Amino acid sequence: MLSLVTLKDLETQNLILREMRIGDGKDLAHFMTQPRYQRFIAQRLENEREVMGFVARQVATQGESGRRSFHLVAEERYSAEVVGDAFLMARMDRSAEIGWGLHPALWRVGFGTEIGRAVLALGFEHLKADKLWCKVMRLNVASAALAKRIGMTLTEKRENYAVAPGRFEPVDFYSMDAETYFNLPY
Repeated sequence: MLSLVTLKDLETQNLILREMRIGDGKDLAHFMTQPRYQRFIAQRLENEREVMGFVARQVATQGESGRRSFHLVAEERYSAEVVGDAFLMARMDRSAEIGWGLHPALWRVGFGTEIGRAVLALGFEHLKADKLWCKVMRLNVASAALAKRIGMTLTEKRENYAVAPGRFEPVDFYSMDAETYFNLPY
């Protein structure tokens, strides 16, 4: 699982998930700095400069042998507009934490589900993970519903989980193992 240096682009019905590029900073900042987007995000980037710095740090790690962190953008297939983001963070135990985000203007149209399913495919089929899991702040009912919709199961609830320095929230953990993934109906 750890020898993979880059992830291949993955196409869904409406999106292409690919690794971040330096030029994605402004597009990501357009929605990542919005209060609606940040409401349930642990790492809040305050402005375009911070988003561009984050993108530069992620791009700098691409190509490193043994890297464990993969940050992706979701672009709309036909317009090439960046509409969302995702990540996979591999662990030594052959599991990986996953997460996703979507431009608030595109909530409730199915793009979040496409991103979630694509991240599962990347984790199980490309990273060869045995288990994928995500953290969802309990008040984020949309992400909890998405986790369930893509086949993940609620496995743990924590009442005062540290989501950021000095910030504690009730958080639910969802997971899926490789056997379950490879037995999902298409």
